Amino acid sequence: MNFLTRFAGLLALVTLLSACQHATSPAPAPVANLCQPQTQPGSASCKWADEMQHHLNRQFQDAARYAGQQCLVQLEWQNSGRYAVTQTQGDETLCLRAWQLIGQSKGLPPPPDRTQPAWFGFAPRKASSPAHPAATGAG
Repeated sequence: MNFLTRFAGLLALVTLLSACQHATSPAPAPVANLCQPQTQPGSASCKWADEMQHHLNRQFQDAARYAGQQCLVQLEWQNSGRYAVTQTQGDETLCLRAWQLIGQSKGLPPPPDRTQPAWFGFAPRKASSPAHPAATGAG
């Protein structure tokens, strides 16, 4: 099971469990800005994730050092036109490197919904590979 699928499953479980405590709560909104290639491979979120991965891979000269590692990064789009990393989950060394790359990068594309946090699955790969590991079964 790939990293993004596990995260989406965990998020759904947490949402369902919280609904048990509040029987009259409204239905949960879908997670914005999260690529879900199994169900929505051509979504704006997946296109954004592919763009992000391509842009970051061009600057990721030491990618081989992090082979096999994964990091899920939560980002918030700032008025300055840059991202603030608000949360990471995964391999610590790769998450730190992803944070550094995102912080140093200029011209990264904004997420589809700029008002919501964006979730980006960062994993070192060849520049020609898709950004979402599930598309290749490599997650």
